[in-house]
Amino acid sequence: MTLSLRDGFPPFLSDENGHISVCDESQNWLVIVTREALEDVAEPADASLSRLLEYQSLFLEVAAFKLEHGRAGDEDTIWIQTDDLREWQSLQAS
Repeated sequence: MTLSLRDGFPPFLSDENGHISVCDESQNWLVIVTREALEDVAEPADASLSRLLEYQSLFLEVAAFKLEHGRAGDEDTIWIQTDDLREWQSLQAS
């Protein structure tokens, strides 16, 4: 499954979480990256917009993985937490 950025909806931070508006072939989604996931994706810990943008493609890969496995949230959201990053990274390493 491929997720694409929605035109006219740039990524942003709100309530300490990163938000990325995306779509697949048939639906719009909001990927929400928790502050902890933003901080844990790389060193040093940073939950900034620049970190969100730098790792945007990784977050979208994790979101697509969650969608493929039926793990989307309510109201067309896909939450990315630290545990999701670790799970996805461990599967990529094997």
